[in-house]
Amino acid sequence: MFVPAQYVAKNPRAIVEAYSFGLLVTTDANGLHATQTPIFFETDDPEEMRLVGHIARRNPQAAGLAHGQPALVVFTGPHAYISGNWYQSKPEVPTWNYVSAQVSGVLEPLDEPEQKRAVLEKTAQKLSAYGEGAWAMDDAPEGRVEVLLPYIRSFRIVAHSIQGASKLSQSHPQDDRDRVIARLKERGHNGDAEIARVMELKDPF
Repeated sequence: MFVPAQYVAKNPRAIVEAYSFGLLVTTDANGLHATQTPIFFETDDPEEMRLVGHIARRNPQAAGLAHGQPALVVFTGPHAYISGNWYQSKPEVPTWNYVSAQVSGVLEPLDEPEQKRAVLEKTAQKLSAYGEGAWAMDDAPEGRVEVLLPYIRSFRIVAHSIQGASKLSQSHPQDDRDRVIARLKERGHNGDAEIARVMELKDPF
């Protein structure tokens, strides 16, 4: 992952945890595949290097998932266009602020029913953090989860590297950064509010 030194995320794991809808990229005999799906660290250990997720079995990528297969997961956080006119103390051309992380590692299919159920339980547990309306495995109709298990392929990725980028106008004076935050809030396009929010935090990532 290419990241200029001033934008290297100090805590890329936090990006993975905050923006967990990852893009799983693999290759097989049929070429390159990519699927977006929720992917989470397997445990809450801050040193955990294993991630788990699942995709639909009817997805062509699923058939090619194999033990020892190289895998890349891209976690894309908020992003927003930054006008060059917003930088006044230190004039600059237009740019893009963004938060992103990449995990590269080795894939392990998890095809046993108890393994797939464990991945679904982890997914439900993590998504319950969204609060009101959150769904738990116990909320499923009796027997429904068991019916669905054959139609998914779960996987584990043993990560070799976790890298992140947090490009939030760090190279500019504080008055320019404050101006960028204000303009983002005023404009209100997709991603603007979230980029403004993380820019207001001290060392968010």
